[in-house]
Formats: sequence, structure tokens, C-alpha cells
Amino acid sequence: MTSQRKRENAGTRRAILANEIAQAIRLRMFRPGEWLRQIDLEERFQATRFDVRSALDELAVRKTIEHVPNRGYRVAEVDMKTYKEIQATRIVLEAAAAEGIAARIDAAAIARLTEVAAQFSAVVLTGSRTEQSEINRAFHQLLYSFCGNAVLEEMIWSLRDRERGTQMTVWSSHDALLRSDSEHYAMIEALKAGDARRLAGVIAEHIRTGGTRAPAGMERG
Repeated sequence: MTSQRKRENAGTRRAILANEIAQAIRLRMFRPGEWLRQIDLEERFQATRFDVRSALDELAVRKTIEHVPNRGYRVAEVDMKTYKEIQATRIVLEAAAAEGIAARIDAAAIARLTEVAAQFSAVVLTGSRTEQSEINRAFHQLLYSFCGNAVLEEMIWSLRDRERGTQMTVWSSHDALLRSDSEHYAMIEALKAGDARRLAGVIAEHIRTGGTRAPAGMERG
């Protein structure tokens, strides 16, 4: 195996493991401020010491976690000021993605998006917070995959993951969950009409209303 191939394989393993750890953080398996023990991560994810360290370094660059010299790595803690700034930046970036999405998405992809929206509607009624969060993420992953700009897409998800460092939690009430559900369909209708401006407006409102949150453990509904 060539040295280039080895580097590519190492990069792939690092990215996959980093995404798995980030997902665990999103699902609150690790809480804001919690220290991440490398040996525990090796066992949990069946990974080598080198791959775990590489993945942690990548997550530190993304600001999902932070590296404290001579101490190790811990899940980033985001204060309210930074949280609001992340929300404002998300609105700028995700609304900017609307034009590319509207120009590139096709009828088959809109149909798939509608299917995922229907799955979310179902778990709104009977699903767990984990199911709701993961299907909501799948909806937006499919949506932003059509933005046509890999760097923009990477920045969007980096900010979304960094946002998990706050002590706030998604959907402060069942009404907020229902509103989020309705906004998914509003995005789909904008896409069917090919209306990028309307899509951008719905996305911005989706982020704003999603930002009406309560401290972790205090959700209603």
C-alpha cells in the first residue's frame, strides 16, 4: 500500500470516528463540559489510540470539543452570548444555501425529502427525543446536500454541532416541535415552487423558532 493510500485511509477513519463521537455528543451521551477519556472512547468505538486522538483533534478544530493542555479533551461549553451568535451565523449561512438548493434539487429528491418529513411527523407524536433529533438531522442533511458548495455545507454542520455545547435543549415545548414539523413542509412547498427567497425565509424562521429553548431536562411535551 502506498503512503498516499495510507494517508487517505487514515483520513477516512478519522472523519468517520469524529462524526460518530459528534453524534454521541448530539445525543447527550456526553454532556457539555464532560471530560472525554481516550481509553473509554477506544472501547466504546472499537478504535485505536491513534485514531481516537486524531478524531479528537479534528473535533477540537471544529470546536465541538476543546483541548485543555495537560488535562485532555472535554465537550465544549457554549455560553448564551456565543449561542446567540451561532444562531445568527447559522441564519446567514443556511439562508444563503437556499439559492443553490432551489437550483439543483429535482422532483425525486423533493419526494425523498417529503418522505423524511413524514417520518418526522410520525415521531413527533410517538417518538423519543433521540428519534426526533436524528430524523430532523436526516431531513436537513438531505436538504443541504443540494446546496452545491461543500465548504458551505461543512460550515453549516460544524456550527450545528458546536451549538450542542450549550446547556439548552431542542424544542422547549410540544408546540415548538409541531412548529418545526410544519416548517419542514413549508420548505418543501417553496422547493416545489422553485422559490429560493421563500425557502431562505422559512429556513431563517426555522432557526429562530428552534432557538426558543429551555434548559436541558426542562422540556415540556
